[in-house]
Amino acid sequence: MGASQAEIDALFGADDSLPPHPPPAAPETAQPVSSRHKSAGSSNNADISRVLHLSVPVRVVLAERQMTIESLLAINVGTIIESDVSFDAELALHVANCRVGTGHAVKVGENFGLRVKQIGSVEERIDAMGPRD
Repeated sequence: MGASQAEIDALFGADDSLPPHPPPAAPETAQPVSSRHKSAGSSNNADISRVLHLSVPVRVVLAERQMTIESLLAINVGTIIESDVSFDAELALHVANCRVGTGHAVKVGENFGLRVKQIGSVEERIDAMGPRD
């Protein structure tokens, strides 16, 4: 009992400012994401513009360390978890759990931010958001 796209749009009050949904494309042959967007040519710009408004998880990694389960269970409010990372070390910038760049922590008013020192190419950042094999 499937609904058509028009029925779904009517149910949710489709926004006429959005482009209409294209018919489903034939499945692509399996190739890496980087190969797909390099070989797609001018149609790539149209494809990418459809997803530019989507949100993806972006995180800055301060440090990572191994802890025993016993140590984890002993953590309370006020516990300090030490790392062997210097306070001025480069921090990793991740998109969808893939490292795409590095930077240094900065204070912006009352908040912290990341001043990007190195960032991957557009292709590498797009690949970071793609499916994992």
